[in-house]
Amino acid sequence: MPSLGQPGRVAEKIKKLGSCIELVAIDPYFHDVTVGLFSKDGVLTISSYSTINGVEKRIEQIRDRCTRLGDVEAVEGTSNQLKLISDLYLDRALRFMFIAAVEKDPSSELPSGRITAPDTKTKLTFVVEGAYEGGQFVYTVSTEGESERAEMRVRAAVGGFIRYSGCVRIDKNKFAFSDGKRYDNFIRLILPLARNVSAVEAQLEQAEMAGQMNTQTLGFAQS
Repeated sequence: MPSLGQPGRVAEKIKKLGSCIELVAIDPYFHDVTVGLFSKDGVLTISSYSTINGVEKRIEQIRDRCTRLGDVEAVEGTSNQLKLISDLYLDRALRFMFIAAVEKDPSSELPSGRITAPDTKTKLTFVVEGAYEGGQFVYTVSTEGESERAEMRVRAAVGGFIRYSGCVRIDKNKFAFSDGKRYDNFIRLILPLARNVSAVEAQLEQAEMAGQMNTQTLGFAQS
């Protein structure tokens, strides 16, 4: 059962860890505990109030999963901390990374190779490829398959990257991160979300409500 009535403890924890980027209310792969991702002074920390046996190992598993899902690296000598590979702060991309690391089956293989994703509204498949252009790394979105809506869907996908990664539109089918650097892991992670902004926004709102409930009322779920 979640622990009730611990507002002081929650506030103390948040002050120590920094601002909360994302709070996953229920970890489906470890006793339904609540796990959070926090940011302070450029360091990302994964934490939970749970004291159940094995929680530290689960946090390390989530941390290591994050290094494969996002453009982040483990902080040497720790089992629960990460750092972005650059100074660019990608809060929404980090949220998606953390949610996937917690909620997806940890034994499942992560995709590799070409960056592709099927479109949910047509029979098209999105393809994202990148190359250096004019001193910055530019990503180009194209499609495979047939649809009269192909150009519109490409524009929509580029718009999703702008919304979720703070990217800059270079052309109707091209975009780059604001620092002009390469972030292939985040591109692969966000592509399935960028294709359908409205559905993702609804999911984020539900996640935020659940996170607020756990932070303000229950604290971190623990056993």
